[in-house]
Amino acid sequence: MTANIVTVILAAGASSRFNSAKIVAKVQGEQSLLAHSLQTLDVVTQTAGIAPAVVMLGAHQTDEVLAITANHQRIINHDWHLGLSSSVKLAGQYAQTQQADALLVVLADQVALQSSNYLQLIQAYIHNKLTSCAFYLHSVGVPAIFSAEDIKILMSLDGDNGAKSILKQNDKNNSLNIIVMEQAQFDIDTPADLVRWLDNKD
Repeated sequence: MTANIVTVILAAGASSRFNSAKIVAKVQGEQSLLAHSLQTLDVVTQTAGIAPAVVMLGAHQTDEVLAITANHQRIINHDWHLGLSSSVKLAGQYAQTQQADALLVVLADQVALQSSNYLQLIQAYIHNKLTSCAFYLHSVGVPAIFSAEDIKILMSLDGDNGAKSILKQNDKNNSLNIIVMEQAQFDIDTPADLVRWLDNKD
């Protein structure tokens, strides 16, 4: 690959709807949700020839979480309680310190995504250097790769708003690569979501 793409996996939230730290919930045998996501991204970054994923932690920094992320660089979001935008902005700031061409934003709880999904996004970005994102549930969303220009716009987000508004604006301006990615609709927000995933993943 020819671009300096920085990957940040967001895992800083409180998991309030899960009633415990969902990132350590077991989703594949004894493998936790966070470990599963990191293993998938390791394949992606190695295949694409880009830097290993960086993990953003916040509400949950237990010994178990630190052990899971021991082989990855961590960013600590001390303002995680301010909502998703605080993590997105911090990811953007990190990407800028790395003089990144683009930022791949990943959510730790999108359990069904495979390395091929992320690689498809990266290929789309490489093709024309436009911000690129997934399309599922009739809308654009993450995972997404933000160009350097859009990383600057990420800094203006606030509250519990993610980056969807930026993606929608780019879509209106015909400056967005859209990849249909139905797997992205499966995320783990509640214990019931986890039960459904475990019952249906095979």
